[in-house]
Amino acid sequence: MGRIDVASAVVTPHPQWGAYLLWRDAFADVLDPECYAIDWLDQQVAAGTFVLFSDEKSAILVAVKRYPTGLLELHGQIAVGELNALIASTIPSAENWARSIGCARAVIESRRGWSRVMAQFGYSEHQVHIRKELS
Repeated sequence: MGRIDVASAVVTPHPQWGAYLLWRDAFADVLDPECYAIDWLDQQVAAGTFVLFSDEKSAILVAVKRYPTGLLELHGQIAVGELNALIASTIPSAENWARSIGCARAVIESRRGWSRVMAQFGYSEHQVHIRKELS
Protein backbone atom coordinates (compact mmCIF):
# COMPACT_ATOMS: atom_id res chain seq x y z
CA MET A 1 0.00 0.00 0.00
CA GLY A 2 1.31 3.47 -0.84
CA ARG A 3 2.23 6.20 1.62
CA ILE A 4 -0.13 9.03 2.36
CA ASP A 5 1.42 12.49 2.18
CA VAL A 6 -0.32 14.19 5.11
CA ALA A 7 1.32 17.55 4.38
CA SER A 8 -0.40 17.82 1.00
CA ALA A 9 -3.76 16.44 2.13
CA VAL A 10 -6.73 18.76 1.79
CA VAL A 11 -9.16 18.71 4.68
CA THR A 12 -12.74 19.63 3.89
CA PRO A 13 -14.52 21.00 6.96
CA HIS A 14 -17.84 19.45 7.92
CA PRO A 15 -20.71 21.46 6.39
CA GLN A 16 -21.96 22.44 9.87
CA TRP A 17 -18.56 23.61 11.11
CA GLY A 18 -19.18 27.33 10.55
CA ALA A 19 -22.52 27.28 12.35
CA TYR A 20 -21.00 25.25 15.18
CA LEU A 21 -18.24 27.84 15.67
CA LEU A 22 -20.89 30.46 16.44
CA TRP A 23 -21.93 28.38 19.47
CA ARG A 24 -18.59 26.78 20.38
CA ASP A 25 -17.81 29.05 23.37
CA ALA A 26 -21.30 28.51 24.81
CA PHE A 27 -20.91 24.75 24.44
CA ALA A 28 -17.48 24.94 26.10
CA ASP A 29 -19.00 26.78 29.06
CA VAL A 30 -21.46 23.98 29.85
CA LEU A 31 -19.13 21.02 29.37
CA ASP A 32 -18.04 19.21 32.53
CA PRO A 33 -14.27 19.81 32.30
CA GLU A 34 -13.53 16.71 34.37
CA CYS A 35 -15.13 14.57 31.69
CA TYR A 36 -14.99 16.44 28.37
CA ALA A 37 -12.64 18.87 26.68
CA ILE A 38 -13.82 21.23 23.96
CA ASP A 39 -11.38 19.52 21.58
CA TRP A 40 -13.37 16.32 21.99
CA LEU A 41 -16.60 18.14 21.15
CA ASP A 42 -14.90 19.73 18.13
CA GLN A 43 -13.94 16.26 16.90
CA GLN A 44 -17.50 14.95 17.27
CA VAL A 45 -18.86 17.82 15.18
CA ALA A 46 -16.06 17.71 12.60
CA ALA A 47 -16.62 13.97 12.11
CA GLY A 48 -20.38 14.41 11.76
CA THR A 49 -21.01 12.25 14.84
CA PHE A 50 -22.95 15.11 16.43
CA VAL A 51 -25.45 17.04 14.31
CA LEU A 52 -26.15 20.70 15.06
CA PHE A 53 -29.60 22.26 15.15
CA SER A 54 -29.67 25.98 15.84
CA ASP A 55 -31.43 29.25 15.35
CA GLU A 56 -30.50 32.80 16.38
CA LYS A 57 -31.10 32.11 20.09
CA SER A 58 -30.29 28.46 20.78
CA ALA A 59 -28.36 25.41 19.65
CA ILE A 60 -28.38 21.70 20.35
CA LEU A 61 -26.01 18.93 19.33
CA VAL A 62 -27.58 15.53 18.82
CA ALA A 63 -26.41 12.04 17.94
CA VAL A 64 -28.26 9.00 16.70
CA LYS A 65 -27.79 5.72 18.54
CA ARG A 66 -28.52 2.44 16.77
CA TYR A 67 -29.32 -0.45 19.07
CA PRO A 68 -28.53 -4.09 18.18
CA THR A 69 -32.22 -4.57 17.32
CA GLY A 70 -31.97 -1.80 14.73
CA LEU A 71 -33.99 0.70 16.75
CA LEU A 72 -32.80 4.27 16.18
CA GLU A 73 -32.84 6.77 19.04
CA LEU A 74 -32.06 10.48 18.95
CA HIS A 75 -29.82 11.63 21.82
CA GLY A 76 -29.70 15.28 22.84
CA GLN A 77 -26.04 15.62 23.74
CA ILE A 78 -25.67 19.27 24.74
CA ALA A 79 -27.86 22.34 24.45
CA VAL A 80 -27.20 26.05 24.91
CA GLY A 81 -29.02 29.32 24.52
CA GLU A 82 -32.44 30.55 25.53
CA LEU A 83 -34.70 27.89 27.00
CA ASN A 84 -37.81 29.21 25.23
CA ALA A 85 -36.05 29.05 21.85
CA LEU A 86 -34.83 25.52 22.56
CA ILE A 87 -38.35 24.39 23.42
CA ALA A 88 -40.16 26.26 20.63
CA SER A 89 -37.77 25.76 17.75
CA THR A 90 -34.51 23.94 18.15
CA ILE A 91 -35.62 20.73 19.86
CA PRO A 92 -38.68 20.32 17.60
CA SER A 93 -36.41 20.72 14.55
CA ALA A 94 -34.15 17.97 15.84
CA GLU A 95 -37.17 15.75 16.59
CA ASN A 96 -38.59 16.27 13.10
CA TRP A 97 -35.25 15.37 11.54
CA ALA A 98 -35.05 12.28 13.77
CA ARG A 99 -38.50 11.15 12.63
CA SER A 100 -37.49 11.67 9.00
CA ILE A 101 -34.55 9.28 9.37
CA GLY A 102 -36.54 6.64 11.25
CA CYS A 103 -35.78 7.33 14.91
CA ALA A 104 -38.33 5.74 17.22
CA ARG A 105 -37.63 7.96 20.21
CA ALA A 106 -35.63 10.87 21.55
CA VAL A 107 -33.64 11.03 24.76
CA ILE A 108 -32.23 13.89 26.78
CA GLU A 109 -29.71 12.79 29.36
CA SER A 110 -28.99 15.79 31.51
CA ARG A 111 -29.89 17.48 34.75
CA ARG A 112 -33.22 16.68 36.39
CA GLY A 113 -34.55 20.12 35.44
CA TRP A 114 -34.89 18.95 31.82
CA SER A 115 -37.32 16.24 33.01
CA ARG A 116 -39.62 18.90 34.45
CA VAL A 117 -39.33 21.24 31.47
CA MET A 118 -39.84 18.60 28.77
CA ALA A 119 -42.68 16.65 30.45
CA GLN A 120 -45.24 18.96 28.80
CA PHE A 121 -43.85 17.92 25.40
CA GLY A 122 -44.27 14.18 25.90
CA TYR A 123 -40.92 13.34 27.50
CA SER A 124 -40.98 11.20 30.63
CA GLU A 125 -38.21 10.14 32.94
CA HIS A 126 -37.10 6.62 32.10
CA GLN A 127 -33.74 6.34 33.77
CA VAL A 128 -31.68 8.68 35.91
CA HIS A 129 -27.92 8.91 35.71
CA ILE A 130 -26.49 9.52 39.16
CA ARG A 131 -22.89 9.37 40.30
CA LYS A 132 -20.69 9.48 43.36
CA GLU A 133 -17.18 10.86 43.47
CA LEU A 134 -14.74 8.28 44.88
CA SER A 135 -11.75 10.54 45.52
